[in-house]
Amino acid sequence: MQEITRIFREFIHHGLRHPEGPSLMRTFNRTFQFDLEDGGPFFIEIKDGGLRVEDGGCGLDWQYRDWDRATCVHTSQRFLRNVISGECLITKGFFNGELGFAPRRAADPHKSHAAVVAWFYALVRLSHEEITGSAARESLSKLSRT
Repeated sequence: MQEITRIFREFIHHGLRHPEGPSLMRTFNRTFQFDLEDGGPFFIEIKDGGLRVEDGGCGLDWQYRDWDRATCVHTSQRFLRNVISGECLITKGFFNGELGFAPRRAADPHKSHAAVVAWFYALVRLSHEEITGSAARESLSKLSRT
């Protein structure tokens, strides 16, 4: 498994540990196919509240036949690492052209592409909140033991 896939999988799993994580994960069933400028592809599949992150292609034809189940994410390892470390907000990357989503059409007949993208941003936010909260809880625990 390439390093960025492993790191992103660990990062996004923190979102599942967040109190709001499980319900947010059950909101949609969706696959995000990451097309990296500086590395090999990987994908995230979220289905019925479960999460799978793996190297390679997801097996869906996100450009044509399966666009209602998959969204391609164009970005770089560098940008993802900056998001994971908290150096950059994922939304800022979108506006700076460091992150792009395709296709720009309805995610499926019942929800908009914008809703799916906002949901993805929320998953990233929960992962950051859980990491920050875990670090704070660990620090408080250490203080209470001294």
